[in-house]
Amino acid sequence: MNRLSLGTKVIMLITALSMTLASTISAADFTEFPKPTWSTTVPANTSTNDFAYKPIEHQYLPIVSTKDNTAYMLLRHKVGNKSTYQMMAVNDVTGKQKWVHTSPYRYNPYNMDANGNAYYVEDVKVGNKHGSKLIALDANMKPRWEKVFPDGGNFEVLSDGRYAVIDFVKEQNLLKLYSPEGKELISRLYNGNIRHIQGDYVGTANYEENATVITIYSISRNKKITSYSWPKEYFSPYHNDFDVLSGGTILVPLIDEKTGMETLQGISPTGKKKWTRSLPTPVPNSTLFQSIGNHYLIQEKNTLSVYDTNNKQISTRTFDDLPELGKLQFLNKDTFVFGAVEDKGLVPVKLIEQGFTNNDYVTLPSKAVYHVLDRTLSSINALKLDQAPFSAENIRFVNANTFYLTMEKTLAKYELIGK
Repeated sequence: MNRLSLGTKVIMLITALSMTLASTISAADFTEFPKPTWSTTVPANTSTNDFAYKPIEHQYLPIVSTKDNTAYMLLRHKVGNKSTYQMMAVNDVTGKQKWVHTSPYRYNPYNMDANGNAYYVEDVKVGNKHGSKLIALDANMKPRWEKVFPDGGNFEVLSDGRYAVIDFVKEQNLLKLYSPEGKELISRLYNGNIRHIQGDYVGTANYEENATVITIYSISRNKKITSYSWPKEYFSPYHNDFDVLSGGTILVPLIDEKTGMETLQGISPTGKKKWTRSLPTPVPNSTLFQSIGNHYLIQEKNTLSVYDTNNKQISTRTFDDLPELGKLQFLNKDTFVFGAVEDKGLVPVKLIEQGFTNNDYVTLPSKAVYHVLDRTLSSINALKLDQAPFSAENIRFVNANTFYLTMEKTLAKYELIGK
């Protein structure tokens, strides 16, 4: 028999405890505002925040392409009463601007996927028709490929890199899906207006006399999965018409027209109801529910709870250190950010020392707290500032250690390192 001395056993026990502590105490609190890795000024007459954003959990800009270390930012260009859009590309290592692509249109012709692929839509004439050309731009502003659609259509770049083209055909919507390389994958006709596409599923809306009927289809099988009714013309600002877990379970929100209360149903890929649960009362700018891999998250004010695909609670945590109602930013299927900045409002200050000759409005430094979390709601990193020189709309994390500030006239990169 192999016997160990008491001293050896003690050393082994200490080593094991040290390894356990190291694995559980991994989060770092950053309480000092870091110096920027780089900062760049946007072109004249442009702004980083003078346009309508998507909800923050679906807003990818600024985004970094992992293939070529390029950061992209959408800009709004204004001269007098004329307003158009621009896309700016920046070397993410040096902060040096690579190019600015200018659009002549008043609408936003740009889109990005979560992998940093840029797309641009321009109007073209095809015979006697006014069509559209979709151009996939590379990091050097050169077309990777381009495709002409004679009948125009609505374009949507999906988070997984595919892009969708939706056309009206009489009372139906024609959906065509393409790969990131421009190859047509599928073509389907659907009754009603397409409102949401995710993974293998598409949701359509048909407007009846007293209700909006949402129908969810499997795209690959071309089969109806489920349908449900909302009050007529009801659009929720808190979530999509449905959400999909990575294992295939579909999250479907239902609303009681009389009480206004919402419930969430878990539907199997075959359309069978698995479970149902109540949803908290909506709070403006909150999320309510969101898929994270094969789990989903419920937000009730500043309390987050994570459930698995069978509606079993995995973890719950109340963030009582946030100065305001927290907002979510999703980084990938395993990590996300939850945080807030104290809202002190805008204060008129005469900034002569900064070159301003008239009264201008500025945001006072405020408390800010941001937690980078994993799917168990454990903190990976935390940014905790007593004097944050930005608002909640200015900060965007792209991974656990990197965030950007879009401060109207500047774009700056910051990294949480050293702990």
